Amino acid sequence: MGVSDHPNDRIRLHLGTIAMHCTLRRLLPILLFVAGAGSQAQSGKAFFKEGEKLRAAQEFEQALEKYSFAIRTEPGMIKAYQARAEVYGSLGKLVERASDLAQAARLDKGEPDNAVAAARAYFDMDSARVAAEFCDQAILVSPKNQEALMLLAKACLRTGELDRASNAADEALAVKATTDTYFIHGVVRTATRDYKTAEFDLDRVLEWNHLYEPAYVAASEVQLALYELYSGPTMKMRTLEKSIEHCTHALELNPQSTDALFCRSKAYGHQKEYAKAIDDISRCMALGRTDRAVYLQRARYYQGYGQFQNAINDVNQLVLADMKDTEALQLRADLRESNLDLEGALKDLESLQKELVAAGTFSGDHQQLIEGSRKRIALQVYEMNRESDAPSITIIKPFHVADIAQVSNSIRFVEVSGHVRDKSLLKSITVNGKPADFATDEKDPEFVVSIPLGMDVTELVVQATDIYENFSSEVLRIERSEGVAPLISILSPKAEGTTIQLPAGRSEVFVEGIVKDESLISTISVNGVNASYAPDQKDPEFSIKVDLKGEDQFTIRAEDQFGNASDLVYTITRKAEPVAVVKPPPSESVVHSGSTGITWVIYIENTNYRNFPALQSSPADAAKMQKAFASYTIQRTINKKNLTKEQLERFFNVELRDLVRTNKVNTVLVWYTGHGRTVSGKAYWIPADGKKDDIYSFYNYGSLKAQMQNYSESIGNTVVVSNAAGGDASFYELTR
Repeated sequence: MGVSDHPNDRIRLHLGTIAMHCTLRRLLPILLFVAGAGSQAQSGKAFFKEGEKLRAAQEFEQALEKYSFAIRTEPGMIKAYQARAEVYGSLGKLVERASDLAQAARLDKGEPDNAVAAARAYFDMDSARVAAEFCDQAILVSPKNQEALMLLAKACLRTGELDRASNAADEALAVKATTDTYFIHGVVRTATRDYKTAEFDLDRVLEWNHLYEPAYVAASEVQLALYELYSGPTMKMRTLEKSIEHCTHALELNPQSTDALFCRSKAYGHQKEYAKAIDDISRCMALGRTDRAVYLQRARYYQGYGQFQNAINDVNQLVLADMKDTEALQLRADLRESNLDLEGALKDLESLQKELVAAGTFSGDHQQLIEGSRKRIALQVYEMNRESDAPSITIIKPFHVADIAQVSNSIRFVEVSGHVRDKSLLKSITVNGKPADFATDEKDPEFVVSIPLGMDVTELVVQATDIYENFSSEVLRIERSEGVAPLISILSPKAEGTTIQLPAGRSEVFVEGIVKDESLISTISVNGVNASYAPDQKDPEFSIKVDLKGEDQFTIRAEDQFGNASDLVYTITRKAEPVAVVKPPPSESVVHSGSTGITWVIYIENTNYRNFPALQSSPADAAKMQKAFASYTIQRTINKKNLTKEQLERFFNVELRDLVRTNKVNTVLVWYTGHGRTVSGKAYWIPADGKKDDIYSFYNYGSLKAQMQNYSESIGNTVVVSNAAGGDASFYELTR
């Protein structure tokens, strides 16, 4: 058909085209919605069918994806949730499985099987309360649903709701008497302490099915409970024989039943057959059961068998797992007392008291019982350690020769310090009748006290008394010496009078100087921190790195051996830093090989001891040192062997300091191999001439890192590693 060229016809055609387009625009969303709805309904079923095929082919991950698409497309598709839950179960994803089964149960509350499936899933996850809720949902629809009733009884047992568990078990048994319902009923009756009914129920289970392994173990537990109730010896022994018989049958059915082994061990324990009890519970642990109850039970068997140390080893596992386990602490205290570790028993009783007080469960009767045990054991320790040797007093300060102490004329107080060695704890230490400060709970303690020194004081009397009233005394006659204080001079940095000018922003300064005096110098310090110097030289030079962060002055103090002291205070002024000038990079010849600069390793190797067992040097020690210092580029290693305490002190105080200064060393790495000890939280190296049980013959390296920092201004890094053979388990941790 042709189109007219008349203008009116063209206008009419144009208007018709516009009307048709408008109509199509209005219809298109409707058509798309209808088509989309049909497509979605079809795709939900299609996704589910694809998922079923993939699940049958064991392609679980792809099946999950298809089921998820089906649920997303059709959220009410119950069978998709159930199918996806089965796949989650095959993959061990219990949380996701339970969630899908719960959703299926919520979508169709009229179907009890869905609620039971969800309850079982949550019960398997130890979510007993949620399991009980779904059981209630199933029972509401189907009051005689036996599976739901049995599962509800189990869930309520776990949550401690014994009345609900009892009612559910009664109803389940009333619906139909089976081995399972009798078993659940017997277990619930055991929990409610109706042991006679429980015994009847479990005997019925075993009468109907002699292969029902859990019933043998449950019946054995009932016999153990009856053992506690009976008073006659014949009845008590009969219950134990029945318990052992039941567990033995269970083990014939399943030799790896840890429940049967654990239960039978308890029966053997009551019979005093500790060897058999230990054998059973050890097999139980070998099969992988190592919970608290197993360790606690075996410890009690060892205790009854007289193997106290083995029992202590088991209780140690409990205390390591929970330091607040009061039952374990009480048992270990009893075991240690039986094992004659009386001091250990006292420590456990002290810890027990603290935990009971903190928990607010310390009753008056319990408190009297523990206090009685503490007093009894403390008296035993006191009498067992009684000795008659007098304490040995060593006076360090003031400086003295023989029994004459030379004290400066200029001082009004004298510091008296030293240490007292004794086999027992010290009761008191006094100087001229004044009590000295010392640690009363430490053997061989150090003491210190400041004594007024009037002109009428002619002697210092140091007296020590131990807890057994053994007494000793040392007397120093006082001679007045010169009262000239040491003269302090600093060599670096340059000072104008007592003022030192430093660049702005500088937070530390390396101070070098010299102290002159007629006597030897006992102390050189800056702001209370000891400087590095040679204590056996007259007029020694000293050096120290001083931290000036937030400070505008520092004080140098020097004291000679007679107590004469002088203080020199320097004031810090800071000037603005000069404008930076870009310098050409240094030539390769002056660039250090590593970021740590010149690095030395000091290897102290003590193996040949006079009073300790010899140690064998092994390649493993060198390998450990190389591994520890692998990130450093080392220019020199200095190896020192079998150093005495005097040699150790001289090496670190004088020799190493001079070597570091001369060679401008930047990093010092110290590695020690040899014996070590920890005493009162302090770590010590044992010199080659160290004496056993004499802390004052050990080398305390606690301040060694700080001391090396004061060797030279070039020192930037110091590392001390103590690869020592310690006398106790804590030494490794304290010194690494």
